[in-house]
Amino acid sequence: MNTRRKITSLFLVIGLTSSMLSAVSAAPVTSYSAPTLSETNTIQALKPLWSVEKDPVDQAFSAVASGNTVIYVHEGKLRGINAATGKTQWSSSSLPSSEWVKGNGTLYFIDQKGILISLNPKTGKPLWKTNTGMSASNPSFTISLINGTLYVGGPFTLQAYNPVNGKRLWKQKTESEYGGPAIQGLYDGVLVASMTVSGALTVDQYSGYNPKTGKKLWESGGNNGPVLASRNGYLYVRDQYPMSSPDHALVLNKINIKTGKATKHYEYVQVQDGMFQTANEVFVDGDDLYIAMRKYSEGTLEGFSSMLYRFKLDQDPDKQTPVIYEGKGDFLAGPYLNRFFVQKDLQFKSIALNGKTSASYDIPLNPVSRLDLIENNAYVGMSDGKFYPIDIPSGKTLGVVDTDSRIYGQTLIVGSTILIQAEGKLIAVKRPAVSKKTS
Repeated sequence: MNTRRKITSLFLVIGLTSSMLSAVSAAPVTSYSAPTLSETNTIQALKPLWSVEKDPVDQAFSAVASGNTVIYVHEGKLRGINAATGKTQWSSSSLPSSEWVKGNGTLYFIDQKGILISLNPKTGKPLWKTNTGMSASNPSFTISLINGTLYVGGPFTLQAYNPVNGKRLWKQKTESEYGGPAIQGLYDGVLVASMTVSGALTVDQYSGYNPKTGKKLWESGGNNGPVLASRNGYLYVRDQYPMSSPDHALVLNKINIKTGKATKHYEYVQVQDGMFQTANEVFVDGDDLYIAMRKYSEGTLEGFSSMLYRFKLDQDPDKQTPVIYEGKGDFLAGPYLNRFFVQKDLQFKSIALNGKTSASYDIPLNPVSRLDLIENNAYVGMSDGKFYPIDIPSGKTLGVVDTDSRIYGQTLIVGSTILIQAEGKLIAVKRPAVSKKTS
């Protein structure tokens, strides 16, 4: 597998409504986050180049890097600092109330007043501002930049803008009551958005739009998770209805992109109770569908051994024999560099895709709180506050940083600098030399 720098995020959502199922990822999982326990060990310490205070990871938006500038939020201000020196370059009173997206050398976000802003990340000055008209009293805004168009959403509205000058291209009413529609992507000329709609059940349904005019083309109904894959005119999404199958851990819907109609429903991994014995995570890599979950014995609801199933996508599950990785450890991330990453008995490990070989990494036996896979490296934040960069091809632990943190944001790499988003601070360290081996 080629080295990739693609970063996604994994979130686990539990409940008994339509959102009871675990979040899923449309691509190989290259990030993991979930805090817990601790142990210590002796590994060469990496001395921080600089450190600055920032709002806690769980109370503010994650920092983002653009060129040599790192942008973050602290004490009610948006700030830009030099990634190599930590020197402040600018500060601004404009605060994001949406995620921010990068493109065209600028940073786009919606502020707390519902203003869409294009920000110069080098100077902190707006290139343009546009009033979206969305209510600031309920600031559940979304923003995406796809194929040269900015799409922004808020309660009951989806809008499109020219990213060069901020001119609004179209506006469409939606049924998305709880915040803005989330753009899933542009597939075969159809803009696909998911939105939370309240009725007898609160569900996440899809709508398809003409990306140039905003005209609604179709509405899917149902209760669908994020798009896992797009193949030959179809979308593959998880069915998130409670009891979508009474005796299977996963139901996958195959949706026609042009019509929004589900043409097939695939059921995976037979279980005793489909309400509670569900897949923890589902993702697609190439032509393979992966399902991470627990193994369940007949007559019991409680799972025990860790399981990872690999099926061929778009083939009848009942007519294929999946590859099964059993007891290898709790799945964290992958496939990545021809392996996936697990934690077994508090040991951080990787397992080859053939399941025959594994590697254990020289770090203490503590729960992994954060894992990011970037290029040839794994960046591991542990629950005891220690952070470890690891060279994946050689398996060598390159050092340790004491962050005094249990929760971490996305690891950022800017040139030769590693930026660690710890609790209430950003910590920069020099990127250690890495192996030039490839796998």
